[in-house]
Amino acid sequence: MKIEVWTDIMCPYCHIGKIHYEKALQQFEHADKIKIEWKAYQLNPDLPDKGNGIPVKQYLTERAGLPEKSVNQMFIDIKRLADEAGISFALPNAVAANTRDAHRLIKLAAKKGLDSVVLEKLSKAYFEEAKDYSDWELLLNIGKEVGLEGKEIRQMLESDDYLYEIKQDMQEVANLGFDTVPTFLMDRRQAIIGSEPVDLFLKVLNKAYKEWKNRTEKESTPMPEVTKGKSCNAEGMCEI
Repeated sequence: MKIEVWTDIMCPYCHIGKIHYEKALQQFEHADKIKIEWKAYQLNPDLPDKGNGIPVKQYLTERAGLPEKSVNQMFIDIKRLADEAGISFALPNAVAANTRDAHRLIKLAAKKGLDSVVLEKLSKAYFEEAKDYSDWELLLNIGKEVGLEGKEIRQMLESDDYLYEIKQDMQEVANLGFDTVPTFLMDRRQAIIGSEPVDLFLKVLNKAYKEWKNRTEKESTPMPEVTKGKSCNAEGMCEI
């Protein structure tokens, strides 16, 4: 069964959602029958790139216009989720930057089946270590850590490679009617949006798999059944 996931590095719910999904998958008895595809979604593609990101709190208050009180409450709520997931939390000190090159590194890594681990390292760099994921040196280091060649990473960064694929991913999810991340689309019939709890991921996984297993090829694809939690939208605004 195919699971497609639209995600962005600067979305805190994407990082936590990925962790919850993977914990659910560990409990799912048919995990060997699952094929996952990570797809790009850019929140606010107008943000600066190449290591010129701006502090997240400044971005949310000055550029997005959120009250400081609301931003602080969002940090409190997300820290609670991070604590429950057992991960570090550095979002108040993190940097908001253009995710284009990070997505391109994930696309490059996918050619060797390393996209999930690269995504995890990029998300951790942002969410847990407050690093600027648009910095080419960081991208080079992460790529080499997982086994990619420095030369091929730099060649990719200096080219337009995978820009079209990123646009395709975003157009595809728009055509499906989704405009927030993370979006976990299971067999094009069940969708989880947001960082839902592990047990809910497992419940929807089981439902989607059962329907996939019992379905005949002639059945048409209906609109997905959606389970929605907190997520981030195309303007880079995250629910509080």
